[in-house]
Amino acid sequence: MKTIIKFIFIFLVTIGLTNCSDDIIEKEPLDEVSPENLLQTEGGFRTALDGVYGIMQEDFLGYNFCIYSIPEAINDDIIAGDPNGFTFENTHADIYPLAYDATTFQIEGFWRESYKAINNVNAIIKAARTSSLANKDAFLAEALGIRAMLYYNLYRFFAPAYNTDANASAIPYKFETEALLDTKPRNTNQEVINFVLSDLLEATSLAENDVNSYRMSKTAIEALTARVYHETNDFSNAITYAERALTDARYMLDTDATALQNQWQLDDSNEIIFRIRFEESDASFNAALLSIPLFFSFPYFVSDDLINLYDQTNDTRFATYFEPEPFGSGAFYPVKHAGTRTADPDAFNPGAIDIKLIRVPELHLILAEAYDKTGNGGMALNHLNILRNARGLGDYVGGDLSNEILDERRRELAFEGFRFTDLKRLGLGFTRPDGTSLAPNADRFALPIPQLEIDRSGLMQNDGY
Repeated sequence: MKTIIKFIFIFLVTIGLTNCSDDIIEKEPLDEVSPENLLQTEGGFRTALDGVYGIMQEDFLGYNFCIYSIPEAINDDIIAGDPNGFTFENTHADIYPLAYDATTFQIEGFWRESYKAINNVNAIIKAARTSSLANKDAFLAEALGIRAMLYYNLYRFFAPAYNTDANASAIPYKFETEALLDTKPRNTNQEVINFVLSDLLEATSLAENDVNSYRMSKTAIEALTARVYHETNDFSNAITYAERALTDARYMLDTDATALQNQWQLDDSNEIIFRIRFEESDASFNAALLSIPLFFSFPYFVSDDLINLYDQTNDTRFATYFEPEPFGSGAFYPVKHAGTRTADPDAFNPGAIDIKLIRVPELHLILAEAYDKTGNGGMALNHLNILRNARGLGDYVGGDLSNEILDERRRELAFEGFRFTDLKRLGLGFTRPDGTSLAPNADRFALPIPQLEIDRSGLMQNDGY
C-alpha cells in the first residue's frame, strides 16, 4: 500500500531492494516526516530520491502514460482507429484531433506532475549541497540528472523548437534556491538548454555507475547529455557523450528476435539504460499505451507511411512492434508497449510495463546522425549498420545516407515519443490520411501552457492558443 509522505508535495516512498540481479525499486509504508529530518542520513536521501521516481510513476498524466501518449498523438506514425475506442488517458479523443488547448487535462496533468517532482528533487539538491555524508556527491548527481530530464521533457513539450528560435519563451526553470511558491517568468529556449546542460555536466562529474537501470546512473546522465546536444545541433558534443555512454559494458544491443521481444514483452533487456519500474501491485495499466489489444479496442492504427519503412520479412522489430488488426482490414495496430510481464490476456487485463526512457539504440542513432552532419560518413554508416545488423538487416548500400539515418531512427524509436521531437527539431510538418495536419514550425508543436498555471503565476501563453 502506498503511503503519502509530507515532503513539499508527495513522495511515494521507496525503500528496500529485491533479490533480483537488477535491483528493483520497492515501495513500503513510511510515516510522515519533514525533509529536515529525512535528509540527514544516506537512507533518507535514498528514500527521498526513490520518492521522486515514485512521483514520476504515480499518475497516468506523468511518466506512466502521457510521457509517450501525448507526443505520439501529435505526429504521423499513428492514425485514428475506432472513434469509440478506449484509452485510459483519452488522448485519442482530446489530443489526436490537434484541437488541444490550455484546459486539456492531459497537458495540465503532465505539467503539474513534472513540477511536483521538480519541487521535491530541488529539496534533495539543496540538502545534498550542504551535506557532510560520504555519498553526498552520488546523491547530488542523481538528483541533478533527474531534474535535467524533467526539465528537458517539459521544454520538449511546451517550447517552440530550439533550432527555430533559441530566444523563444520556453518554461520556468526553478532552482533549489527558490521557494516553492515563488513565481518567475518563462526562461528562453537558450536559457533552459543551458541550465539543463549545466545540471547534466555537474552530474556527470559527480556520478557513479553503481546503480542500475531503475535509477539515474552516470551512463544514463551521459546518454541524456548526448540527447540534449543532438537536439540542439551540437553534434561534436553529442558524439563525445554518446561514445562515453557506450563504453559501459552493462548495456548492449539485443541481437535476435527473441531478445528484442523479451525487452518489450517482459522488460528484460540490456538495452535499457534508464526506465521507470512498474509492478503489478502498482495498479497501473500502462501496458495499454496507444492501443489496448487486450481489451479489443483499437483507438489507433499504424500509418501506412510508417509500416512501409520496414522490411516485414527480415526486420525483427516488425513482429514485436505491430500486430495485424484481427478483422481482416489489412491494418496494423501498435503493440510495442503491450507487455505481458504482468498481463493476463485471458482476463483482458493489460497489466503494467516499465517505461523505457533511455536505450542503447538511440545512442547509435545519435552517433550516425552526428557523424553524418560533421562530415564523417564512414563512422555514420558504421553506427547505422551496427543497429541494422542487430535488427536482422544487412548493411545499408543506398545513396542517401542522411535520409536513411532518419528513417532508421523512425523505425527503431517508433511510439517512444521521438517522432514528435524529430518533426519539431527538423522543421518538418505532417499530414495524416484523414486530413489533419501541422505545418512545419506550426505553433501547435509547442503545447499550451495550462490555464491553471497562467491563473496562478501569470505566465504568458504560447502563440496560437
